[in-house]
Amino acid sequence: MKKMRKAAILLAAMLLATVLGGCGSFDASGYIKALLDNSYKNDSTAFVEQKIGTAEEASELYETGINTALSSLTAQGQFSDELKKEFETVVKDIYKSVKYTVGEATKKDGGSYEVEVKYQKMKIFAGAMEKYNAAIEAYVEEMTEKAESGEVPSDEEANEISYGMLKDAIKESLGSVEYEDEQSAVVRVELKDKVYTPNEEDVYNLERLMFDIEAVTESQ
Repeated sequence: MKKMRKAAILLAAMLLATVLGGCGSFDASGYIKALLDNSYKNDSTAFVEQKIGTAEEASELYETGINTALSSLTAQGQFSDELKKEFETVVKDIYKSVKYTVGEATKKDGGSYEVEVKYQKMKIFAGAMEKYNAAIEAYVEEMTEKAESGEVPSDEEANEISYGMLKDAIKESLGSVEYEDEQSAVVRVELKDKVYTPNEEDVYNLERLMFDIEAVTESQ
């Protein structure tokens, strides 16, 4: 998903100017955990303690991630502010439910690190898209019948109903979500010009691995 990738690049860019290397010890494992806890759990404690950024910057980074995920799911469709807030709550609940454990960091030549992250893929979107597609089919049939008598909803009304169905389907799927067996991935923390920053591809890939995002992309 291009927008997910954009979020990963944004994450690296924000941290590029704030995490300096070569000035004493560096806890790469704690650093990655702080980023993940802030991005998914909305827990900025370690983010602030490790001086990755301020509480305000942590909050901004978290909200940016939520908004990016929401835009990816809804393809930037138009719907009411009230529905957007409800959708944002669902996305935040999904992020809070992600399962990961940050392991030890291995220092590599040149001062960079490799950090193991164990995760369990959340199987949420496949079931949600199945429920959503069924709801849309039923809605189209209903509207087709009403159209014969001249009852045609506006584009705004149709969008509101459609995205409301998508929100409800994801929320329902979250209530009975299942997880795959634990697997592991590596996130590299690279040292460039005395600055530590997470590898952009690794951050993006980890996001892709922790959710069955492919179920959404295949439906779009």
